[in-house]
Amino acid sequence: MAEETKKEQTAEQKPETAPKTYTEEQYKALENQLAEANKTIKSYTDMDIEGIKKSAEEWEQKAKQAQADRDAFEYNSKLQTYVKGLHLRDDVYEAHVLNLLKEKELKFDGDKLIGGEDVVQQFRESHADAFTPDRNEQVSGATSGKAPEAMDGISKAFYANGG
Repeated sequence: MAEETKKEQTAEQKPETAPKTYTEEQYKALENQLAEANKTIKSYTDMDIEGIKKSAEEWEQKAKQAQADRDAFEYNSKLQTYVKGLHLRDDVYEAHVLNLLKEKELKFDGDKLIGGEDVVQQFRESHADAFTPDRNEQVSGATSGKAPEAMDGISKAFYANGG
């Protein structure tokens, strides 16, 4: 009986399995899968991981620089629009006011330049002739005894001399 138990245990431990057979087509498909897997593995081992990391860092720097350039362009465009809206007499005054505003490094809140009015007001007080007269301002005659502010320098001189 002991021998029969041993035979049963051995039979249970080693189940008999027939070797699996494949058709020629299945064999070729498996061979192609293996070749593809080997190619993919080789492509990964051939990759220059450090080079890829360096390239990614370079592109990240380029993206940051492009964003900074875009922000600077947008800021300068808004500043120029703001200065053009002041109706200064010529480009020299516009460039001067633009530089004054850039020196202060003022920021925009939407389309409003925070602190811009203060800088312009100081400039207006020291350079009143830099601004073009308001075309909508009513120009009056000399009955007031003073020349209207909307007049140019020649008209003011005329009225100042009793004109």
